[in-house]
Amino acid sequence: MRLVYKKTDFLHTLDMGFASTSFIPDENGLLIAIAAPIAEVATPLQTNELGAALIKMLLTFIALGLLLFVSYWFLRRLIQSRLQKGTGEHRIEIVEKRMISPKTMLYLIQIDGKQILFAESHLEIKALTTLETKEQNIHSQ
Repeated sequence: MRLVYKKTDFLHTLDMGFASTSFIPDENGLLIAIAAPIAEVATPLQTNELGAALIKMLLTFIALGLLLFVSYWFLRRLIQSRLQKGTGEHRIEIVEKRMISPKTMLYLIQIDGKQILFAESHLEIKALTTLETKEQNIHSQ
């Protein structure tokens, strides 16, 4: 198959990767495309090269999975510690909590030296009583 291009240069080579095409001018000055023989044929991988490539791919996949897991674990711990500790001064502390029923909990919370007993249910949270702390008893005697 001959392709004719209207160019006046003497020789142009087009390399497509698998085969190359040369352009040679004819007697009228037109460039004619001539398919050159394939210089290199892609050689299939040897079996040991396939095994090495497969092992490399699997190790990369495992490393990415471990990196993803470690990142998830670290972020989860960081968020939990931030939520539990909060920021700034710690004036509120949950001293004790007890389950009364599957839907009801009692919380003894200390706020600025005062202890308050709260009841929590699935419908509401209610302050039951304010208790004196041991520190307040010592100061009042």
